Amino acid sequence: MRTVVMTAAMIVAAAGLTACTEEQAYCVDLAGYAASAVNVDTQNAADYVKILADAKKLQDSAPKEVKDDWAAIVTFAEKAQKAGTDRVQLARLSKETGSVTTAYQAIATHAKDACKVDVPSLN
Repeated sequence: MRTVVMTAAMIVAAAGLTACTEEQAYCVDLAGYAASAVNVDTQNAADYVKILADAKKLQDSAPKEVKDDWAAIVTFAEKAQKAGTDRVQLARLSKETGSVTTAYQAIATHAKDACKVDVPSLN
């Protein structure tokens, strides 16, 4: 009986370490993203290309609390990249900035609370 209890305790502890490691990995990736996103101009669609790879990586590793928010950021960045300098497409895309801003604010709050990382504010 004691062996079963010890084994169960070790499994629970290992699961906790794995979750912690995943959260820590996300936080490290998030800090890298924050450093590279400092000079991104949200009014310049070409700047989204700079952060798209990092945003995709964060979408994959994000905890469930912000996974959908990262999906919104990635989708918007992909649309901005595709629009390029097409003014009509960019005008259509500008109608989505409210939901993207809300998603980004949720990410920023989570980043500060869970990872102690300050992500750059949207310009």
